[in-house]
Amino acid sequence: MSYPIIIYPAGVRRPMVAFGSSGIVCRDSCNDTEVLKSPLRHDLSKCSEETVLSMQEEESFSLMSIEREKCIYRSLPKHKDILDCVDITDAGIRFPYMHNGHLRDYIRKHSAHVDDLTKDTWIRNAVNAVQFIHAHSVIHGDISARNFLVADDLSIKLCDFAGSGIGDISSVVMEEDRYRKSPDSPRSFQTDLFALGCLIFEILVGSRPYEEVSDEDWETIANNYDRGVFPPVGDLKYGDVISKCWTSQYTEARQILLDIGENANQRGKGQRGDVLSALLDLPMQALLPLGILPIGILAFCTYRIYKGT
Repeated sequence: MSYPIIIYPAGVRRPMVAFGSSGIVCRDSCNDTEVLKSPLRHDLSKCSEETVLSMQEEESFSLMSIEREKCIYRSLPKHKDILDCVDITDAGIRFPYMHNGHLRDYIRKHSAHVDDLTKDTWIRNAVNAVQFIHAHSVIHGDISARNFLVADDLSIKLCDFAGSGIGDISSVVMEEDRYRKSPDSPRSFQTDLFALGCLIFEILVGSRPYEEVSDEDWETIANNYDRGVFPPVGDLKYGDVISKCWTSQYTEARQILLDIGENANQRGKGQRGDVLSALLDLPMQALLPLGILPIGILAFCTYRIYKGT
């Protein structure tokens, strides 16, 4: 007996770019800038009957997942934070080729060079993407750093709607262990927001929640989440946002955007206040050479900041 052999679609280049239960992603052999995502197909001619039955089930799930993704892309308008769909064909779905790969790999390879501004951009990209799909009745069901691709300008794009839910059609996929809340319940806007909190954590920290726990001990992670026990976030820039995602205090992603904006404003205001405080602590003799007009402007700025405007 032999193992199943993947059948590559016509017109693609080997090796594959990505592979999963929902399908295979390969670069176009004639167009370097595009990839084709297609359902799994295998050569089962030398496999046991048991293997054949098992693989046929996988192929059916893959085909259904790709058809679901086609349906979602047909219903979703284009958005800057969602991976663009170039074309939908009988063979599958065509997407732009994102040579930077997915966000988790990018963070692990380049964490030392990722600045706070880039992290802030990623977080806003992600929250905007989730807000957008929820506004169009789509539940992703597998929000993860694996499912955001890094563009050339280092923004990120939400991808992989294979098996996601839309309207009254439930999601048939589920998040990875460290991003998953209530595994026995259907995926929902709330579970997407919980996973979004995990994503923000991974962007800020550079590793997944409970990274120190072995993958085999997934039940430990699930039990912690069930008991409301989460990794500490008090010292993180958006720790309060993450905590509110994890404790179901948000009902929609728009609320996260508001909190992120307030967080940034408070930090910016504090930094401006620190600068002005340092200047005002100088003796008058040190300020006099600046002239009357600069001193007047400094006083006006101080007034505006402490008035909160």
